[in-house]
Parts: sequence; C-alpha cells; structure tokens
Amino acid sequence: MLVALAGAAVAAAGFLNLPSALHRARSSRTWARTTARITKAWKENISGQPGNTRHHVNYTFVAPETGGSYYGHSEGGAPGMKTGDEIGVMYDPAGPHDNELPLNRFERCFYPFVFSFLALFGVALSLCGLIAAIVMIAS
Repeated sequence: MLVALAGAAVAAAGFLNLPSALHRARSSRTWARTTARITKAWKENISGQPGNTRHHVNYTFVAPETGGSYYGHSEGGAPGMKTGDEIGVMYDPAGPHDNELPLNRFERCFYPFVFSFLALFGVALSLCGLIAAIVMIAS
C-alpha cells in the first residue's frame, strides 16, 4: 500500500507541475532579446568530485519597453563567462522580471517531458502497488 501512495504522490507532483512547465516553454518562445552584463560569475562544485561543477551568473539588463533595469540569475552559465562580460538574455516584454539566458532554453523545453514522465511513472507505480495489495489480501 505504501508503494501505491508513493506512486500517487509522484503522479500528483508531475500533473501539478506540467501545466506551468508547458506554459513557460510555449510563452518563452516569443520573448524579446537584449544584451545583459554579468555582475557576478562563479562556479560551485556540487558533489565534491572533480569536474562536477555548476556555473552560476548574475546579470542585469535594461528592457527598452519599460526603460527599467532588471536582474536575473542563472545556474546554467557557460564555463567561460566572467564578471563584466556581455551576454544575450531573453525576457517577457510584458514583465521583464521574468527572464532567462537563451542557453537555458533546453531546460525550459525539457521540464514538460520530465513532469509528464513523473506523472505516468507515478500512475504506473500506484497501479502496481494496488494490484500487489489486492493479490496479497486475496491470498
């Protein structure tokens, strides 16, 4: 029964996050692009093992539509990025605070697939757990 509950929880997480991931992946295709300046670039060793590094960047940019200055953070910076470099950034013209680096685009398109897989895996796990519980009870 515990397996069925775990499967249901995984399925719920997948189903609840899927609409948001799909919406962001679709809407970010039409975002405006401009140039941003990296205000801080650093790397983090995420496991203590050599070569398992995540690159971070903080950046600022001006959105021509509003004339306002906005900032962003990316955990998917490229290894060669340094503080002071100029990079391309994508942003929602209706709300420039919603922005990302184009190199993170793959992640945004990949999320719907991950959440769909989680939902289907959770349903399958839940059904298998229920079948196993019924068989055990019937025996």
